Amino acid sequence: MPRLPATVLACLALAAGSAAVAGCGSDESDTASTPAESTADVAPEATAQEPKNVEVSMKDIEFVPENVTAKAGQTIIWTNAEAILHNVTATEGAKFKSKDLSRNQTFEYKTEKAGKIDYVCTIHTGQNGSITVTK
Repeated sequence: MPRLPATVLACLALAAGSAAVAGCGSDESDTASTPAESTADVAPEATAQEPKNVEVSMKDIEFVPENVTAKAGQTIIWTNAEAILHNVTATEGAKFKSKDLSRNQTFEYKTEKAGKIDYVCTIHTGQNGSITVTK
């Protein structure tokens, strides 16, 4: 079963506590005998994980976002979001070149080491981007 982020668990705990209080018809505080789950107990287990991939769209003859940051080992996935052809070609810092991509086609590159990678679409002058790869 996947773990939920601490903020989601905290909201669920608060909602459960509110429902218990709202459903009580008495002025007495017997709902205090069943306290809501504490976020302090949940937070250490529910740590956020970094995304495995970094997404870049090709839209309006631009890379969106134009500049991204990734950790070494993460994969960059470019998706052509429009009807015209695009490609992705490294110009500095790495060696990769995609085929020409039609709408909804993707190209992936897995980062290997820290540094900066510049890339372009060779079909459209001025469509460029960069990846800053960290350790």
